[in-house]
Amino acid sequence: MSGRLPVRALRRHAAEAVDALVASEPYDKLVDAVASGPSWTDLAGPIPVAWAWSLPVIREQANLLEYLVHHEDVRRAAPDWEPRPLPVEVQTAVWKRLPTLTRMTMRAVPLGVGLSWPSHDELIAGRGRREGATVRITGQPVELALFAFGRGAVARVDYEGSRSDLTILKGARIGL
Repeated sequence: MSGRLPVRALRRHAAEAVDALVASEPYDKLVDAVASGPSWTDLAGPIPVAWAWSLPVIREQANLLEYLVHHEDVRRAAPDWEPRPLPVEVQTAVWKRLPTLTRMTMRAVPLGVGLSWPSHDELIAGRGRREGATVRITGQPVELALFAFGRGAVARVDYEGSRSDLTILKGARIGL
């Protein structure tokens, strides 16, 4: 989170505060705190957006992709990793969040990209929302989410498109 703060001094201060908290609390207590999210009493002052995070339905909607991708970052850093089978309900939940995700993470992609879930559906990202897809990426929703978060190097997806378009795609800035 601190990496997204606009001022270097604020990022440094936030990182130091997080480091101090992590050093002072047992691991299981930190995990429980992240899982439960902020409570209404933790949120002082008129910050409607922060208050929304205390609602479980909002937290779940926002955090599914974030936690999933970071979990996969850890798994895929290990040698000989393999994708894990996930229930169709999880894949479907990920798929439903991809349109919103790709509007943020693929906004700088200068061409249309079709993200395709075999035998299900396709969504168009990048400039493709207006101009159509010139590149198609096919895979399971979790793999497509990894690609859309900028983890193309570890996402198990298939690419289809002209060599020049694929070169443009691989050089594009993808991620938050």
